[in-house]
Amino acid sequence: MKVKKASFRTETACQPRLSESLVEGRLSLPPENSEIDRVLFIQGRIQVNAEPADGKIFMDGSVIFNVIYMTPDGEIDAFEAASPFRHSEDMPGAGAGMLLSAKGSVKDISFSLDDARTIYVKGIVSVTLRGSISKSCEAVTGADSGLQMKMASKRLTVTKDQKKDTMTLREDVRLPQTLPVAQKILGSDAYTVVKSIRTEDLKIIVEGEIKLSVMYLSADKGAPLQQFNESIPFGQIITSDGLSPEDMLSADVNLTDLNVSLAEDAGDILRVSCKLSFTCAARSHTDIQYLEDAYSLKNRLNLKFDEQTCRQLVLSENAKAIARTAVTVPPSLPSVARVVCLKAWPTVTAVNPHTDRVYIEGIMMFTLCYTSTEGMRSFSGESPFEAEVQVDGITPDQDVEVCANVEYCSYEGTGRDISVKCMLDVELRAFANSAMRLVSDLAETDEAPKRNPGITIYFADGGETAWDIAKRFATTLDAVKKFNPDIGENVRQGQKVLIMS
Repeated sequence: MKVKKASFRTETACQPRLSESLVEGRLSLPPENSEIDRVLFIQGRIQVNAEPADGKIFMDGSVIFNVIYMTPDGEIDAFEAASPFRHSEDMPGAGAGMLLSAKGSVKDISFSLDDARTIYVKGIVSVTLRGSISKSCEAVTGADSGLQMKMASKRLTVTKDQKKDTMTLREDVRLPQTLPVAQKILGSDAYTVVKSIRTEDLKIIVEGEIKLSVMYLSADKGAPLQQFNESIPFGQIITSDGLSPEDMLSADVNLTDLNVSLAEDAGDILRVSCKLSFTCAARSHTDIQYLEDAYSLKNRLNLKFDEQTCRQLVLSENAKAIARTAVTVPPSLPSVARVVCLKAWPTVTAVNPHTDRVYIEGIMMFTLCYTSTEGMRSFSGESPFEAEVQVDGITPDQDVEVCANVEYCSYEGTGRDISVKCMLDVELRAFANSAMRLVSDLAETDEAPKRNPGITIYFADGGETAWDIAKRFATTLDAVKKFNPDIGENVRQGQKVLIMS
């Protein structure tokens, strides 16, 4: 007996892995800076490299801490300092050829003053690892003997091409007339949002926005600390051979080396530069046919089965959402006379998909800077939030991953209770699990199948198909259907089935 086989590739997206490690160090004040009297604000941004190897992901990078503080003279100043980190995380199947992305943040930042020029700081580096693993499979597709064969088909989505590229973006941004001009940049942060990705003439075109947030020292003595948010568009064209309009495209864009400075003799112009790293994937759909089960009426078969489960990307979208929360200043701090600025970072803890929408829950970490009767103060904490995200194509049975960033916050209130509304940029990726059980090999034996000659009346035990019953009694599926015209594909428990041998 000659067996026909075919090879094909499967690809499964790994469940996202959250890798956390401690980063700590001492941040030294630059010699030209005034001494520290009181810290107002510390935030950290991450630059991370991740490489897969032998079931592990190796990560190294640095945390850039931005510190805004009050001097003994009551002035506001700031500085940045970096602290390196290195970590590894187990991930089954990781290795050469794995498609991998890593995005990180810093949370639970705590600090203490060693002296007026040194801050001891520690925090949790939180890196989300996402990857997909492909492998080759072999399946039986037919045989030249008179076998009873149950064929099946499946549509698989596999990555046909992955491209990486980088670009350096430089842009001048003008402060709006409603804000005072800047004297000094105190700190900046940014993230990227992919707005569209499409193919055109064997090129992948990625367009998006950088969401920039800048803290600066203004010339307004009544409101020296100012916060400015702006969106900066970007676009990149990446050559990729063999693209098709039917391909599913996805793109990750990481931002590093952010620098914001003031233009010379122009306090209303910010000069922004950064590096953008693009990872684009084109996925194609392939329909395969394979042998799911087989038996012979003459001889027993030895079958080898291969169970495959693929977690496949079916949707990738960016959307907006609103999250409302509240900040309560504790009695140990003076109450709020006026909110100067509020920075917030969301951590998503629960994702509940419904039809065309997703409900998310999480923790909003924040730092509130405000004026009081005792001068400028700050308070850091966390509070729960909920949000609803509307995205066409989401279904309740999908496995949905969510990444959220705060674009900007609006707030109102004085005293001890501040109500906050956060506009979120939400990235959603929906996955569907596709399982298949295929015959990877078969061989015919010399042993004849057992038969019950004559007429057999069988009462189904449930969970069977008409094929299973035909195989069990070594007859054909057509014969089972001929003598049981009311039988369906799935046979209900206790149903009477007539077998003629």
